[in-house]
Formats: sequence, structure tokens, C-alpha cells
Amino acid sequence: MNLTVKLFATLKDKAQANQLVLELEQQLPTVQDLLSQIVVQNPSLASSMKSILVAVNHEFAFSEQILGPNDDIAIFPPVSGG
Repeated sequence: MNLTVKLFATLKDKAQANQLVLELEQQLPTVQDLLSQIVVQNPSLASSMKSILVAVNHEFAFSEQILGPNDDIAIFPPVSGG
């Protein structure tokens, strides 16, 4: 299954791309499967994966959430400030 992932802020800078297109072999891939594949294809993002937020279809997602081929996926670094 091919999935497109939108990147924001420092993640976009580290990957030098606004989005990633990833192919996952799992029949029912999860957010965790996706994050693992991102690190394989983009080692520069590995250090950021421990503190990111993932949104699927405009709602925050947990690592065990199953992904579908038409899902809108976005990854954000932690937000801070005031």
C-alpha cells in the first residue's frame, strides 16, 4: 500500500521535503509500521520520531491505529510556545 505523509516544521527541514510517499508491505499497516518505514527511508528523521504527533484524517492518532490507502496523514513535531 502506498501512503503519502505530509511533513511540517523541523521535520520538513530535516527530510528536505514537504511530503513522503512510502510503500508499506503490511495488509493492515498501523501508524507504528508507517513510522518505522519512515526511519528506514529517511534516517535523518530518526531522532525526531520519539516526540512527534501523527494526525490521520485531521485527528490525532495512536501508534496502533490502522491506516487506509486514502487516509490524509500528517506528522508534526511537538508544539510549544505561548
